[in-house]
Amino acid sequence: MTNKNKPWFRKVRWSYIGNSWQGALCYMPYLAVLAMTFVYSIDNSNSIGQALFKLFPAWTCATVVMQWFASNRV
Repeated sequence: MTNKNKPWFRKVRWSYIGNSWQGALCYMPYLAVLAMTFVYSIDNSNSIGQALFKLFPAWTCATVVMQWFASNRV
């Protein structure tokens, strides 16, 4: 029988890593958002600076949400 109270994430330095299959599965939408915003910003930008200007807010928001979620599921 498995332990049903196993935490989904564990703290590693300043971040969190999946500690169970649920935690690892939670990273899939996060990684999809990062990949989609990267492709969008590269396709719709005229320069690297403009692409970074589009990426920064999206990646910052996605990371804050993922860190908040992981910190509450530890």
